[in-house]
Amino acid sequence: MRLVMYGLLGAVVGFIGMYLMLSVQLNFNFLTIAYPVNVVLTTLTLLLLVYVGVSILQMRKKANSTVSGDAEDERDIWLYKKFSDTNMIVIASVVFGIASVAISIITEQATWLETSSIIIGTAAFILSLAVTSLVNSFFPDRKLPSISEKDYGKKLLAASDEGERHVMLEGLYRSFNTLNTTLILGLFLLIFYSVFTGTSQLFAIFLIGAVIIGANAQYYLLIRNKS
Repeated sequence: MRLVMYGLLGAVVGFIGMYLMLSVQLNFNFLTIAYPVNVVLTTLTLLLLVYVGVSILQMRKKANSTVSGDAEDERDIWLYKKFSDTNMIVIASVVFGIASVAISIITEQATWLETSSIIIGTAAFILSLAVTSLVNSFFPDRKLPSISEKDYGKKLLAASDEGERHVMLEGLYRSFNTLNTTLILGLFLLIFYSVFTGTSQLFAIFLIGAVIIGANAQYYLLIRNKS
């Protein structure tokens, strides 16, 4: 039922998009702006990596500080929020890094820009793994599992208390619903883009469709078999 609602919502957005495209007569060539967009994405990725590096140093300093009582609780809350914020920034840097690498390779940018985007994009990916593995150094008393361990999800939930599990599962469920909605909207936008520009996006459409089906099948099969 929810997917039907998402589909209807996507159809409405798609209709509006189609109407606007028909009105404006879309005639846009991305190659004309590929260079500045690539420069902006590469620079933005680099700035985010600097922010992540500074955040790691701040968290290390905070985690090594000697405090007790209320100050200790305040420090743990600060670390928790800072770690969550840093992870969001890391994900954004990985996405921007991948986008900049893709633009460099696909649109054949200048060698210096292509090299820079690949190096910075690779650094963003490596840093995303490093930040997650640092969690135990920020919370040594929690004895949380390493990201490389088998059944990491189960072990993480087992190491969390009831309140933390509730917050995590609520966040994951909201993220799951948002992902469904945005991917279906993305399908409609790709269809309209293909129709009005003449550039086929069928591969991306099939790929996103497979991701939607796979993610939902995994979720619903899991809860069906647990019932």
